Order: sequence, then C-alpha cells, then structure tokens
Amino acid sequence: MSTENIRVSGRKGRPNYPVAYKCQVAIAACEPDISVAKLAQAHGLNPNMVFKWRRQYRAGQLGKSRVETALMPVTITPEPAMPMATPTAPAMSYTDTMPVPASASSIEIELPSSTVRPKKQPVLTPRP
Repeated sequence: MSTENIRVSGRKGRPNYPVAYKCQVAIAACEPDISVAKLAQAHGLNPNMVFKWRRQYRAGQLGKSRVETALMPVTITPEPAMPMATPTAPAMSYTDTMPVPASASSIEIELPSSTVRPKKQPVLTPRP
C-alpha cells in the first residue's frame, strides 16, 4: 500500500489520505484474525483512524463495500403434537387473544458457548 499521494492539509500534521489508500487499509482491517492495532502500527497510523475507516468502508462511505452479510443456518425441529382439548367456552371473537403455553412453541438459539431461550410468551390471535 503506497502513501505517495498523501497531501498535507492546512492543519499541521494532519495529512489527507487518498480514498483508495483508506479503502486498502479498511479492507485489510476487515480480514478475520487481523489485529487493527498492529495493522495501524505497520502503516504508521493511529488505530482509531483505522477503526473509523473500517466503519466508513462497511457503511459504503469509502466507495462500494465488498463486505457481505453472512447468513446463519436455521433448523426447525417439530415439537410433539399436543392433543387439542374440546372447547367448553363460547367461541372467541376476533379481538380476543389467547396465551400460548410455553411448551407449545419456543425458540432456542444455540451458540458455541451457550443456548439462549427467550422468556416472553407468544400470543396467538384467532382468526374469524
């Protein structure tokens, strides 16, 4: 990465780096297992500036960002069917809601170090 085209601005000690150079450093900072502090040190830059350039690059402010969003795989496992009770109360109107038992539906997010189970109970809204 060349720093030949750096222009010194009117402020003392504040160079204006070309956008292409900022992009090159930001792309390098986006690589997995890279130390931004070591990258900044290797280029004689302040780590905060490299972090800022990386944020700008990811936001598309330094040109077209090549950072892609990775999708996470989702697996849906069916729960055993619960027997439906025969209704003894009158039919529910459209505006009524009925809480769903926690065992009827749940979400689990499995992470490498733990499993997340949201506590908020879903609510079913019956159709007319």
